[in-house]
Amino acid sequence: MRKHFATAQLLNCLLAVLFSGWASDQQPMPRIEGESFAGQKVMLPDDAKGKVAVLVFGFTKASKGPTSTWGQKIFSEFGNQAGFALYQLPVLEDVPRFVRGMVISGMKKGIKENMRDHFVPILQGESELKRLVNYKEPDDAYLVVLDPSGKIVQQMHGSSSDAAYEKLRREVQVLLPH
Repeated sequence: MRKHFATAQLLNCLLAVLFSGWASDQQPMPRIEGESFAGQKVMLPDDAKGKVAVLVFGFTKASKGPTSTWGQKIFSEFGNQAGFALYQLPVLEDVPRFVRGMVISGMKKGIKENMRDHFVPILQGESELKRLVNYKEPDDAYLVVLDPSGKIVQQMHGSSSDAAYEKLRREVQVLLPH
């Protein structure tokens, strides 16, 4: 019995060390500024403070499919829940300036009115954001989950498979007030 107790204590200590190491390795959330499609200035993570927030980044035109799918699933389940915010953040810094306005205008036309408050094109800081999300696949959706204090608690990328969505869903549910 003592042997099992000692083993359990050792395991708990190891887990605590591993978890504290993981937590300290997390990059802080960089400041992101932009204007929503509703014309509001948005500053993240500040505007998400006090809420559980999911940030969905896309870095290419082809990422529209996966980012839209993620956004629709997340919004349909959590969009009207108090204490939750979804931000869809297409990163457009690499789009040539002379066509940026047309690209943004075209994107805005495809976004429903009720989604425009939290749809924010990002025009700067692309390299920092790519480091943040461990950018590898250009056409993937990249998701970052923030707790109410603005701390990153989960990151993932790819398509919204059932397993991936369930993982995200559980994380958000745990963080939301009950």
